[in-house]
Amino acid sequence: MRRIILLALLGALVVAGTLFASGARESATDESGRERNLVIYASHPTEMVDFYVNAFKERYGNIDVELITGGTGELLSRVQAERGRPQGDIMWGGGSHTGSSAPELFLPYDSAALNEISPAFHDPAGYNAPFDAFTMVIIYNKDLVPENEVPRRWSDLTDPKWQGRIVHANPAASSSSYAAMVTWLQIGGWDLVEALARNQIIAESSSAPFTQVGQGENPLGIAYEEGAFRWVPSGNVGIVYPEDGVALLPGGLFLIRNSPNPTNAQLFADFVLEQEQQEALARNFFGRRPTHRNVELDPAMTQVDQLNVIDYPIDEASANRTEYLARWREIMIRTR
Repeated sequence: MRRIILLALLGALVVAGTLFASGARESATDESGRERNLVIYASHPTEMVDFYVNAFKERYGNIDVELITGGTGELLSRVQAERGRPQGDIMWGGGSHTGSSAPELFLPYDSAALNEISPAFHDPAGYNAPFDAFTMVIIYNKDLVPENEVPRRWSDLTDPKWQGRIVHANPAASSSSYAAMVTWLQIGGWDLVEALARNQIIAESSSAPFTQVGQGENPLGIAYEEGAFRWVPSGNVGIVYPEDGVALLPGGLFLIRNSPNPTNAQLFADFVLEQEQQEALARNFFGRRPTHRNVELDPAMTQVDQLNVIDYPIDEASANRTEYLARWREIMIRTR
């Protein structure tokens, strides 16, 4: 009998050791049965993520929030790798197409909170909790680009004089850069994408374009709006909304399918869509566009009616992502 008990204990220890080694994350609850944890995968700047995590914990103080940061592509790969046993609850970052591009990884977001979000930012596929909106811009260093040579259109960046002087993040690693590529396809097709590629320096981080231009390492960059605006106070950079068209897109926040803490994931998504949190976004994070219908954009930013906003084919961009990226890689190899 003692031997049987010993073998049973050893078996239990082996199973426990296997679960521990695999990094399995189990849900924990308090005395009332409520989830105590929340795990967020975020590709946004840490100062903004920390702001909302702290505000969330102030509201719901019994929830322990674990934050894991990285690039959008990196985090999406992580969610994919963990599909059999998800470790995270929310993926916060990317564009609205990120969820619909991998429906096996994410849950639809169905919440009354969407009633207060401008319909233009609703996800037709139903996966996204549209926390903010953004567009892609041209950023230039004022010391390196004379005012009379500042590009005003995407097509201006195809001028041979800019060869090797325009920083752009890898569309396979950055959802915002992928959105830029799809925008170019809408404006000028693959001819424009290839012409732009001839002049681009490709970086693996979406922060590289505005950082390098702001520091004077390169004269021009293609960046997401909020990142570019981080350098406005320095006086070193200028920002251009290209006259040949921009896409105004909601940012992504997605509930991971079969996550350990689904109730808290929904709670956080609803929380950041509240009017109070959206007002805090406009007030504290210059360059971010709120999506709440009752929250005004910072007056220092360019208003929507002053932009040449083009339609962005969300479904097409999602369905053809693999094909588009493969063709982009071929172009990059051919134009080096």
